[in-house]
Amino acid sequence: MKNLSTLFGKDNLDEIVFSNRNKAYGAYALRNDYSNDLTKAVVIGVAFFASVAVIPLIFSAFQTKSFTPTDDHSGREIIVINEPNVVKPETAVAPTKVKTVASEIFTPVKDIKKDKPAPTEEDKKGAALSSETSDGPETTLTVAPPAIKVGPPVVASPYVPPTKPVDPNELYTTATVDVAADFKGGINAFRQKVAQGFDTESVDTAGMISAVITFVVEKDGSISNLKINGSNAGFNSEAERAVKSIKTKWTPAQLKGKAVRSSFRMPISMKIE
Repeated sequence: MKNLSTLFGKDNLDEIVFSNRNKAYGAYALRNDYSNDLTKAVVIGVAFFASVAVIPLIFSAFQTKSFTPTDDHSGREIIVINEPNVVKPETAVAPTKVKTVASEIFTPVKDIKKDKPAPTEEDKKGAALSSETSDGPETTLTVAPPAIKVGPPVVASPYVPPTKPVDPNELYTTATVDVAADFKGGINAFRQKVAQGFDTESVDTAGMISAVITFVVEKDGSISNLKINGSNAGFNSEAERAVKSIKTKWTPAQLKGKAVRSSFRMPISMKIE
């Protein structure tokens, strides 16, 4: 900054103003040092504001930047997959081997074996009682821990509900047995035998007559509880007689490999002339 005194040449303005006055007065010093003080104030002010502007940049350089994801996941569905709980079998841990000494308790046996030498005091020192003497680290146990056999994990078999036992006296139907009762040669062979033994002259009604034959095939193949259900009494009576006249036995029904009693139903029709 130029001093205003240059406008007056070599004569200093302050010197002119304070000529013939007391220069020790404070105003003279202030006016004389004004230019230097103003320059210092400007420099200090600029440095202060520059430092204030730079401090936030310095702090931001040492801070960890956090990024906020811009992807919006609000419309997405989160599926949680639950893994099945698998129970891991516990693995048995064999006990640590320790020094043992054979017990001196004698067990009477049938066959006398050769006596083994008795353990010495040195053998008993720091040893646990066992069925035999063996080497190992000394211990304070009185009895050696039993050996544990570590084998493969035991897999539980699937649960099978209990089944009802076969009752030999119970009457089963064709739908509840494993193998239905059968006649030798099949059901058609049984029909033929009934027709061959049927006496049509005992029926006083002509035309087509029908009935239903029901009976029980016993465990030995015989027939019981024979019934004929039809509208003609004479036909029913003769059909019952014809069935009873058949001496060939049936093959009984089978359930779980056992012969059981089973009911049987057979419709029959005949044309009487």
